Amino acid sequence: MNLRSTSATAVIGSLVLLLTGALGWVLLLGPTLAHVGEQREAAEAAADRSALLALQLTRLQAKAEDLGDTERAEERLAALFPPTADQPGFFEQIGEIAREAGYAPGDITTLSPSAPAPLAAPAPPPSPTEDGSDPGAAPAAVPSDLAVQTVAMTLEGGYDEARRMLRGLERLDRAFLVRSVSLSADGDSSNLTMSISGATYVAPPVPSPALDETSQAG
Repeated sequence: MNLRSTSATAVIGSLVLLLTGALGWVLLLGPTLAHVGEQREAAEAAADRSALLALQLTRLQAKAEDLGDTERAEERLAALFPPTADQPGFFEQIGEIAREAGYAPGDITTLSPSAPAPLAAPAPPPSPTEDGSDPGAAPAAVPSDLAVQTVAMTLEGGYDEARRMLRGLERLDRAFLVRSVSLSADGDSSNLTMSISGATYVAPPVPSPALDETSQAG
């Protein structure tokens, strides 16, 4: 028996097995594991992207809620300070309030709003000089986007009607400033003449909020 040949055969067999295993790794297991690794990386990337999209969605939902609040505030401001005088709409509102107060259509003897006039904001007080002397002429009033429309109205009725009318003006949708109210009696009768001097306001529409770069990108 040739031991050297047996040992050589065993060594060669071991080398063949190692070579076969290495070739199997390279040809079979290697690509499979590489594919698994690629799939894992793709899954992690998809999970990261899903998390990013979820975060962007949350931010967009929050912006949508804020925008809804802004739109509601814009609608409220447009009702208080309409962009136009809308005298027909104003007459209709005053007529409805007077009817609910108990006045008949003919009881409103005067209802005369003026044309809107620009309203100037009060000027800031002049700053004193370093030596405490008179700073001179006060600065001019600052122009404002608001316009004021004076309103005069006269109604004939009783005390209860007058009280309900004033209460109704407080609930008017558009801002109405009552500057003065005067009542006069018609002889010994319970009929009262109520004269009201007031003002409403006109303002330009509130600009819509611009989308930022984040919301545009989303």
